[in-house]
Amino acid sequence: MDNWNAQFTQMVRGTYPAYWGNWSLSPDIVPGAVGILDPVSGTFRLVTQQLNGLTPANTITSALSSDWNMMTSTVSRKETKVSLDGSAVDPESGTKITAGVQVDWTMGKSGDMVSQCALDSTTLLNNIDTVLNAQYAWLNTQAGQCGMSSSRGISQGFGVITNVVYARSGLNVASQADDNTFSLVGSVSGVNELLGEAKGQGSYVSANSTKSTDKHLWPADPGKVAAGTAPIAFSFASFDGNLLLPRWITNIGAYQLVLRNNHGGTYVVKASLGYDCSAGRQTQNTSVSGGLTASFGSIPLDATNIDLNLEFVCVGANEKKSFHWPNPRGEWITGMRHVDLYGVWPGQTRAVDAEAGINLN
Repeated sequence: MDNWNAQFTQMVRGTYPAYWGNWSLSPDIVPGAVGILDPVSGTFRLVTQQLNGLTPANTITSALSSDWNMMTSTVSRKETKVSLDGSAVDPESGTKITAGVQVDWTMGKSGDMVSQCALDSTTLLNNIDTVLNAQYAWLNTQAGQCGMSSSRGISQGFGVITNVVYARSGLNVASQADDNTFSLVGSVSGVNELLGEAKGQGSYVSANSTKSTDKHLWPADPGKVAAGTAPIAFSFASFDGNLLLPRWITNIGAYQLVLRNNHGGTYVVKASLGYDCSAGRQTQNTSVSGGLTASFGSIPLDATNIDLNLEFVCVGANEKKSFHWPNPRGEWITGMRHVDLYGVWPGQTRAVDAEAGINLN
């Protein structure tokens, strides 16, 4: 596997769609850090440690208690009680460890991945639009110095880390071979705390694997507790020219809205789309029959107040449904939006915003 962070990011997005993974626990990942983010690998290249003018008042830190336990589908886990010889000492209690636990992750194929940790907190920039737009001229200068600006302004991929998820302790482990096992041994309390299954700092006595792995543990050394927290994931804001893209995860040229009437439905659905942009109010119209899809393309990135009006064609009065998106910059993070259409004539109709889960009956 050439790029563990790309695979890790995709795994993270199963739970946190707008986040990037920090597989190697790089300390460069801090709120307000300015740099370049590669949308393919997820690699962040630091340009400046802190956004100009940033103060503690611009950040909010909140405690986290949710689970962080991710693994690829062909990984299995087993936990076994073990006896230790008392030569190791629990760094939190100072007592010798005689009764312990061993956790084994069996990874069936090369590329299998495990990430489990004790979440600590999240720190985010407050009022992102206000804070970043106020520093646009400074950011544009920084972007220009590293080839990430043009006559249009800042290029996508250059921007600011806006939110960081921190772990007290944990591990990221990926197998570099088939039929591999990674094992963690320690006191019951130390291992449970390290993996976020109990409150505390977390520690371990030993970590081993039967074959080669790429691993990042926090704390990095056995018999110790972590000196501080480690960044496990983050969100990032970029620009397209002078337009802020607050939850940037990929290069986007324009937005596209796709109507999917291919779920066994038989209604013909008429659709009209309207939105505000720098060119004024714009409209598009289309229709889609049962079994087919249709799309509205080339919706500009500065579009706001997007309205989708649907009419399911009936013998009598058409059944109407509508959606409204005030600002896609913070919602349509992939650049695409899907609305699924359902209904077999003359029965009930339904329209669903697939990304948001909004269901209109």
